[in-house]
Amino acid sequence: LISLTFITATSYGQLCSDNITIDFDNTSGISCMYLFFDTISNPNNIWQVGRPQKTEFISAYSSPNAIVTDSVNPYPANDTSVFTIKFFAQGLGFQYPHTVILTGQYFVNSDTLTDFGKIEFSPNNGITWIDMVNDTVLIDTTNNGYWYWDTERPTLTGNSNGWKYFGTQFETLGHAFNIQMGDTILYRFTFITDSIQSGKDGLMFDDLHFEDWAEGVEEFQNNNLITIFPNPASDKLVIQRTKSSDKSAIQIINYSGQVIVDNPNFTGETVDTQLLTNGIYLLRYSDSKSFAIKKFVINH
Repeated sequence: LISLTFITATSYGQLCSDNITIDFDNTSGISCMYLFFDTISNPNNIWQVGRPQKTEFISAYSSPNAIVTDSVNPYPANDTSVFTIKFFAQGLGFQYPHTVILTGQYFVNSDTLTDFGKIEFSPNNGITWIDMVNDTVLIDTTNNGYWYWDTERPTLTGNSNGWKYFGTQFETLGHAFNIQMGDTILYRFTFITDSIQSGKDGLMFDDLHFEDWAEGVEEFQNNNLITIFPNPASDKLVIQRTKSSDKSAIQIINYSGQVIVDNPNFTGETVDTQLLTNGIYLLRYSDSKSFAIKKFVINH
């Protein structure tokens, strides 16, 4: 096991990159992040970093190490084990929104439905936790929610029969929770078991990859640049400037992160929204020096 780099309930490193992969094999790429094993709330925490030596778990995705619910023994009954990865919003992906990504590999071998894993995200240093696999409040089937899966949602129970890749994008959570440069954000990975001893291997992750970045950012954000109305809107959205500008541009972004309207030479005061489907959108308005982002709703 790696015993110096991954310290129980202790942090290491300082964020210095907006594009990081943790492969659990050495300190390269992870010296800028913080990893915590929660042994305070869960004193029998069984997450370990090491070489899998179990019945089904016989190798990491990228050898030799993965993070696994005990590298040798079957997982116990009546257990909740947690590890948390912490870093700071610093690439402006949350603020624009532009690009915020979590990807990785998982392998699960458990009792279906009764023993299961969770992946959670906190935009505010642990005050709020969002279950990114199972939450149905902030996400819906029409992709108008705050994040979407580039892959099938990971099924962290039952038997995956090998390593499975997962990937999700959630840059628009930045505006839902007003995530700013330097804010502490957390990712929490949990495995929960019931009272039946199954003798199975549990859950493991490898090659966890994190991105938070925006490309070509030179303006300053000033949300007082404009006001918008009506909100909710139906056929049109009125944009009222608080100061004149000889050059302005607008984008309308849906909550899947897709740019629906892109007008680099916006001169009017209204935007036709008749063709937008019902849902939540972001309007990005910019002039030559600054930009503003406003959230609005379409309801026909």
